[in-house]
Amino acid sequence: MLLNKAWLETRWRFVFMMVSTAVFWLPRFMGAPAQKAWVGVALGITLLNCMSALYLAGSGINSQTTYSAISGFHRSMFFTLSLPVSRRRLFFARAGFGAMESCAFVLMTTAVIPLFQPDASLFQLLRYGARAIVCTLAVYALSAFLSCVLDEMWQFTGTILILGGVAMLQFRFAGLSFLSPLRGISLLTCPLTAPAPWAPMLTSVVCVAVLLFASVRVLERKEF
Repeated sequence: MLLNKAWLETRWRFVFMMVSTAVFWLPRFMGAPAQKAWVGVALGITLLNCMSALYLAGSGINSQTTYSAISGFHRSMFFTLSLPVSRRRLFFARAGFGAMESCAFVLMTTAVIPLFQPDASLFQLLRYGARAIVCTLAVYALSAFLSCVLDEMWQFTGTILILGGVAMLQFRFAGLSFLSPLRGISLLTCPLTAPAPWAPMLTSVVCVAVLLFASVRVLERKEF
């Protein structure tokens, strides 16, 4: 029941991300010059992967639609909290399902790469898909944590501000750029032919572990 409810609450988000990418975003680069198209696609893949994690992670216990949050209606949240399961189990079921959706989206964007880089080998694609999934999950964990602390309208804004801050600081501090999960997702700073960026991947694993632990602690102590 938990997984089914998570699917019912996120299915249109998932479909929207898939359809908008295939119908509205991807065709913009199909007829462009090769170099210009690849830069646009590489940047777009980074942004889309982060956006999918941000968008799909709004399925925490304390998440509401913008309309519901403004209007004061919290029926879905209270129904979720009334289920005869622990908050820990509830969080991991919902966060895990959303994470699987984010991973599926990352695989879709990875499958787009050969359209613009025909010389890319299967090994390069698999290597990028693996690192993109690991690093995208760090963004997902951040968004999931904020969804446990804030209403969805603020969770969305807060995640964007934090990611924007990290992206800007990367240009000023080489150490942060070396460790940043955003570098692990990017095909511009870390192209397909480059070795696997182990530092961002390790940072992402640590961030996921810390943020999931913090999320559970917040949910177990919070009064709704």
